[in-house]
Amino acid sequence: MSRRATRVQGAPSALASTSAQPIDEDMVDDEDFLDAEPEEEPEFVPKKKARKSAKSTVPTDGEQKLKKVRGRRGSLSSLKEFPLDVLFEVFGLLSPKDLINLARTTKEIRGILMNRSNAFIWKDSRSRVEGLPELPPDLKEPGYASLAFDGHCHKCLTTPVQTVIWIARMRLCKKCLPEEFVAWSTLAAEVELEEELATLVPSFEERHRARRYSWRTSVYYSLSLARKLKEETASYRSEGTLQKKTPEYSEWFKAKSDEMNEMRAHAKLCTAWLETRKSDRTEELDEARRLRREAIVERLTALGWGEEIPHHRAAMANHKLVKQPKELTDRIWKNIEAPLVEFLIDSKKKRLELAHHRIIKERRILASAVYKKFQTFPADTIFPPKHDMISTEPFRTIIEDSPTNPEVKLTEESFDAALLHVPNFSAEWRRSKDQELVELMKKTSPNSTEADLHLATTFFAGSIRSQAIGYPRILVSSAATALDLWDEPNSLRAALREDSWNANGLIRFHEQAFSNARAVVEACGLDPDVTTAAEMEEINPAMECVNCYDEYHGRQIMRWINTTIHSCSAPSWRCLNADDELRVQAQEKEAFPSTLFGHWTWQDDFCCKFCEDYRPTDYYQLKKHFETKHNIDKISPEMLKYSLAANIAYRYPRPLWLKPPVVEAEDGTAGESKEAEDTGTGGEQSDTE
Repeated sequence: MSRRATRVQGAPSALASTSAQPIDEDMVDDEDFLDAEPEEEPEFVPKKKARKSAKSTVPTDGEQKLKKVRGRRGSLSSLKEFPLDVLFEVFGLLSPKDLINLARTTKEIRGILMNRSNAFIWKDSRSRVEGLPELPPDLKEPGYASLAFDGHCHKCLTTPVQTVIWIARMRLCKKCLPEEFVAWSTLAAEVELEEELATLVPSFEERHRARRYSWRTSVYYSLSLARKLKEETASYRSEGTLQKKTPEYSEWFKAKSDEMNEMRAHAKLCTAWLETRKSDRTEELDEARRLRREAIVERLTALGWGEEIPHHRAAMANHKLVKQPKELTDRIWKNIEAPLVEFLIDSKKKRLELAHHRIIKERRILASAVYKKFQTFPADTIFPPKHDMISTEPFRTIIEDSPTNPEVKLTEESFDAALLHVPNFSAEWRRSKDQELVELMKKTSPNSTEADLHLATTFFAGSIRSQAIGYPRILVSSAATALDLWDEPNSLRAALREDSWNANGLIRFHEQAFSNARAVVEACGLDPDVTTAAEMEEINPAMECVNCYDEYHGRQIMRWINTTIHSCSAPSWRCLNADDELRVQAQEKEAFPSTLFGHWTWQDDFCCKFCEDYRPTDYYQLKKHFETKHNIDKISPEMLKYSLAANIAYRYPRPLWLKPPVVEAEDGTAGESKEAEDTGTGGEQSDTE
């Protein structure tokens, strides 16, 4: 089509008509672009009075310059002087997004772009967009461009908006989407639309989590388009009822269904195109970030940071000044050079500190292993905790004052001199902790002495809910060196996974265990004020809690050490007779495997009773030892020794229920023993009665 070079006239409200390009106002559709009309701005700034000066000169006509107009219209005002064919050539090189933005600048430019006869501008621009589906029959070129490329919400004009409901020809923000699209139950209640018309209402599916491990797909329908559909069906209704069997309705329904099927097919193509476009855009941005990162690394290397940068690749890549998808120019580099150098200085400092802490941690772990090997036998020998020993001299000096450069490696032999100080320190440490325990006892019994530590009634607790712990086991119990989970990661405590002895101050005298143990000792006919724990260990009596008798289970029996943690509100104790003791021993032997496997068999608490030099190890290693060294497949309680720190849960048999023995009556029927009949408590007899 031939075009005559015409210029856009300067009238602000309309364009001059030309025979080549008549203005078609029908093309101008406010629904194609959902923006407000720009406010009118003055095209020229009023002149200010010039000061009279002898040196002032008046420019010639050739030197006369246009005044700058404030706002975006000022830079576009000169477009009115261009011929239309030149404007068409310029517009033809723009993208659909650029055309949308340009149409929102001035009324003159909007009039050109929205002229129906100039639709070829939009079409040419759209044709250069790779993969974009063809224009659907229900949209105009500007409307299609707005739907595909504009970032505004079609309802509230919020920007940016990425959600496009292609089948409904809408782009909606997160706030407007649930207002426009609702479930069918909500739509049917508001619009009163028949369910068979649901296929004619634009909708979309959304997957969301229904439960923790399940997903649900929900369908949402356009409320506004459903109302339009209701109005469209008004001619096919009689007294509000849809006349489904009329030929007119059937013809309309088929045409409408075909239209919706075409829209669905087109929407599917648009969805695929948009996903591809997003993926391509992501790759484009990633490539821009990579080029910027490489350029920054090159410039930092030139500044002498080449050896340090490889240690911080991830941090560099995620730095806010590095990961931007913008080309690195000299001006940008001048602005970001100082912050990036400061970042590398700080990162290098942290890296060296971390390397130092790592070396110190490795040395502490090595010293701990050396100290563990040094600990002698028998298994109940008391040594200070690792933390208490390694934090003292000369261990501390060897660990922390030796050079920490990678070339200096400490070995086990590096601590040989330090191990010579262990015996003296252990003795001093033992005296100090014994005195601390006596002071704790004096809070309850002011006349307590160091000799009272050995009594069978002396028990401590390592925390509020800790079980009763006797002496000297409290000195090596993990409850006394429990580590705070929120401790500093680079501290000695964190490296050794234990704290110093009673560092948190939670150890206390266990008054409840004291009362229980005193009652048990008295029930055995002994004096609780002089009977030691070693003497009770030698006797190791099985005790019955009389108040825990149960008609179904029988009598509750436990070894004396378990009485200290018995949960009965009002326990009453007595010893067993010889026959019951034998029955209890038989049950304990039968339950021995479950007693072990029900607890912490992975801890290094088990020793071989036959090998004096066997170090404490876990149960599974001990089992292998018995199989290979002693040719024993089945372990029995008398074969084991336990370290002093071992949990009493498997050092002693579990509490059990002892039912009365079954005897055969004269008539051949089974019944309880005569003893149970006499006592009424299932044979509750004791040697002390």
